Amino acid sequence: MDYQKNTTIAARGAAIGIFIYLFLAVMKLITAHYFQSMSLQADGLNNLSDIFSSLSVFIGLQLAKKPADDDHHFDHSKFETLASFITAVIMFTIGFEVFSSSISRLIAGEYQQTDLKATYVSLISMLILALTRRSIKKMAIKTNSLGLKATVADMRNDLLISFGTFIGALGVKIGIPFLDTVISIIVSLLIIRTAFEIFKESSFVLSDGFDKEELQKYYTIIMKHPKVYNVSNLRARLSGNKIYVDVTIEIDGNLSVIESHHITEDIERILSYNYSVYDCDVHVEPYHHTNNDESR
Repeated sequence: MDYQKNTTIAARGAAIGIFIYLFLAVMKLITAHYFQSMSLQADGLNNLSDIFSSLSVFIGLQLAKKPADDDHHFDHSKFETLASFITAVIMFTIGFEVFSSSISRLIAGEYQQTDLKATYVSLISMLILALTRRSIKKMAIKTNSLGLKATVADMRNDLLISFGTFIGALGVKIGIPFLDTVISIIVSLLIIRTAFEIFKESSFVLSDGFDKEELQKYYTIIMKHPKVYNVSNLRARLSGNKIYVDVTIEIDGNLSVIESHHITEDIERILSYNYSVYDCDVHVEPYHHTNNDESR
């Protein structure tokens, strides 16, 4: 698997996100100011945060392409995850700001009348986001990029937010003036929720967490090797879109060094082929049979 090529593709996806969000943010903020739409303004601010988010991911992916050096022996691929973490922090900040502002206006009863023409912007936004999300989702699946997956999840929420903005503007016209403000509160909560999801996933990876179910799959397939009697230790971690595995297997202690080495190569190939493991360190120990062991 060409990780350098995948990182380049992922960076291209992040760049597309930057330009799309820049266009949408400018369009929405100008329209919101002209037609006095709070929910559209909140939507535009959300897209503004998305610009910084996509830029953070883009920079992280560029840094992730750097090879290993004296200070980073496992290369720089974790910069992508770090960029996702920064993205979450940015989104938290803007989400709470929009929430605070909207709540204050709701309590004060300061409702703004929105021109129905503002809804055209929401409809255009939904169309652009749907097409862009579809394209970036394909890139995310192909590259298994955490940064692009976060972008895809964010765009899914942005579609809901734009739809909410559309409903809010219609609400003002049918005699529910506070609906636009309520929608802006919902928008802020969606921003915060997405930020939490990205924060949770990125912090999990940065702290070297790994899916237990995925690890169990590794254990099961390793134990299927006819010459492996036991797996005494198995751990894995993610670095960007790369999987690193460290496993200790127990085999017949009478095997030669060459035979043992062949077994370790088998394990490496099995994990690489079936689960796209980038790097696997296999440690070998002699198997000590006990009366409680089942024969193989």
